[in-house]
Parts: sequence; C-alpha cells; structure tokens
Amino acid sequence: MIKSINTLLCFTVLFFSQWGHSAQNTLSERIAIQSSLLNEERLVQVLLPENYHADDLTRYPVLYLLDGDYLFHGASGMLDLLANKGQMIPDIILVGVADKGTDKYRQYMTPQGLSTPRKEDSKGKASEFLAHIHSELMPYMAKHYRIADNAILFGHSIAGLFVLNALLESPNRFNSYLSSSPSVWLNDYAFVKRAKKVMAKSQHHPVSLYLSLGDETRMGQYGLIDVLDDLQPKNIAWHFTHYSNENHVSVALVSLRNSLKQIFKGWFIPEKELNNIQSADEIIDHYKSLLAQFNIKQAIPTASIRAAIRYFYRNEKQADISDFMQKVKQELPSSEAAFVIMLASYRGHFESPQAGITLLLSREKEFDHSIEYIKAIAVAYEKADNQELAFDYYQKALNLAKNQYANQWQINIIEAKLLQTHSITQ
Repeated sequence: MIKSINTLLCFTVLFFSQWGHSAQNTLSERIAIQSSLLNEERLVQVLLPENYHADDLTRYPVLYLLDGDYLFHGASGMLDLLANKGQMIPDIILVGVADKGTDKYRQYMTPQGLSTPRKEDSKGKASEFLAHIHSELMPYMAKHYRIADNAILFGHSIAGLFVLNALLESPNRFNSYLSSSPSVWLNDYAFVKRAKKVMAKSQHHPVSLYLSLGDETRMGQYGLIDVLDDLQPKNIAWHFTHYSNENHVSVALVSLRNSLKQIFKGWFIPEKELNNIQSADEIIDHYKSLLAQFNIKQAIPTASIRAAIRYFYRNEKQADISDFMQKVKQELPSSEAAFVIMLASYRGHFESPQAGITLLLSREKEFDHSIEYIKAIAVAYEKADNQELAFDYYQKALNLAKNQYANQWQINIIEAKLLQTHSITQ
C-alpha cells in the first residue's frame, strides 16, 4: 500500500513538473501593422477560436470590433460562451481595432466633412481610416489567418456612426454592419441628410444592417430609421432594436450578442426541434445550405450531430448509417470527425465498448490532430476498463492540447483524467 502511494506521489510530482506551467496562449495576440495610408503604426488584438489550431481546413468569419481596447474583454468573453462553448453561432475570429487616444479616435470615426464631437475645428477622417481597414488590415488578416468570405463590422457610439458611414462609402466590403447607439446627432444630424441621398441611388450586393439604441434620447437614430422606412432599400436588410432597459454603455455588448444570433440564425437548433426531425438527412441539408450562405467551413453543433445519429437508433435504422456517413463525408467534411465520435459513442453504448473502440481506431490516422477525437478513444478505453490504454490516449490528448494552446479548463480535465487512470493502474 505504501509503495503504491509513493508511486502515485512520484508520478504526480513528475507530471506537474512537466506540465505545471501553461503554455503561452497564442490564441490571442497583439499585432502592429505599419500603415502607409495613415502614416503611423496601428495595433489590433486578434483572438482565435479555441479549436483554431486543430486543423488547417476550417474557415472563420471575422468580426472587426472598433474601439477594440475598450470593448475587447467583454466581447471576447461573450463570444467564448456564445460560439466556442454554447455553439449558438459559428466560431468567429475577433479583431479588436485599437485606438490612439480619444481625440485621434474621434477624428478617425467621424465622417469626412463633419466636425468631431466637442471640437469644431477638428474635421473627420473616417474615409482615411476606412481605407486603412479595407486596404491594409483586411488583406493582412487574409494573408495570415484562415478567414472566410464573411466580414462583420461593429461600432458603438461615435464608432457606430463610422459603421453607418462605411455602409454608405463601401457597402461591398462587409457582409454585416452593426451600429450600436450611433452618434447620428453629430453636426445637427448631417449624416441623415447624406444617407437619404446616397441610399436612394445606391447599388451593391445585399448586406445586413443592425441598428440598436439604449435608454437614450436625442441620438438622432429615429431620423435615420425614417429614411430607411421611407426608401425601403432592397439591398439592405435592416433591423432596429430599442433596448429600453440598457444604458448607453451596456447596450453595446447586448446588441452585439443579439445581432450575431440574428446574422447566424439557424445555426443553433433547439432540442425540441431536433427531437422532431423526420430524417437525419434533414440535418445535413440544413447545414449544407447554411454553410454556403455564411461562406464558411466549420463543424456543425454537437447537439445537431447527436440528433442525427440518435435518429437511426430510435427508429431502428442502423443499417442505413453507413450510407449516411458517406453523405456526411461528401457534404459536411469539416464535421466528419465529430460524427464518427458520436457514432462510436452510440455503438459503445448499444453494442459493446469494443465496437466503439474499433470504429474510432479505424479512423484514428485521419483525425489524430483532433483533441476531442483522441479524448474519445481514451474515454472508450476507460469504459472498457482498459485503464492503461486510456492513460496513454489521455497523454496524447494532453500533448495535443498543449501544442494547440487549448484553454486551461480543457487541460485541467485531461490532467485530472491522467491522474485518475494512473492511480487505478497502480
């Protein structure tokens, strides 16, 4: 007994001396871009989805967040729960566009020809900053990251006005324009007058505009809404939400979250609807259409994958699973590993633990880069009471997690499993 305890203690010391310090999180990095257009260095904070390093095929929408240093922490936390963990929307790359002090920030956010807030002698340079985003920042992102052809621009207050101005000046650059409590009041509502002239004759591909307002007055937004309501531009799908229980600051994050859910409507399917699907093919067809609509390549939500596999077992149609999995491979390739994991789980439960293991091992070489796939093999061996092989695969999963800069909570789970399976083998 004493020997076993000493062995476990030695393992624990060695284990945590090897992995006790988390690897640097390269999912988030601050980048300096030398702008020739603005003749200065510009900084952005880039946050990648937690599974970004798991493969080279996935493509992500990009959310460009103005006033990035002010809003970044709130937005990143919200996205982590909404996308990474909650799977309510696809995973997104977040780009926080930093400012350089209040005066310069306001100048870059104010449309050309207008005076900046509280400084009548300071004229706006929004067109110049917009050119920097289009010609320097967005090409940089395309060169260095796996981005999809789906760009979202978000701005709040004076940056909300910048977003509206960007819609007028460059309507083809972004897919969605999110303007939260924009400062339309600036210069006696001059933007509203300009918007009416430009929107009346604008021609561009269809885009979405999401307007929001907190418990504020005299922001000037209703004048713009009147213009949109009067013109009914066919190429702008616009939405307005008045958050009467939010103030000027709090409305930013709330409106961003709700706008993203609307942009990616259909990505999350409630469990009640999943329980009523008439065929598993419905899931494939639904997400094939959405992926094309969003211009992205990503794995679909786990709940939808579970519903598809569950359909075959509930309706005793296991004989049809092979053809279905072939269709997944062809039409939802980014989701194939997740479907195999789910199918292995069902086989392990309804047939035998070894049946699940056999399926997972047959595809291991294809998905050996996936933390979740290797963890699934470890779990299967654990259920089969093969603690030694479970330990080996948990160790492989931990190595992947470290190399892919997984979040600490993921690492904690694997480390706990390593200690547990090692103690059982002693």
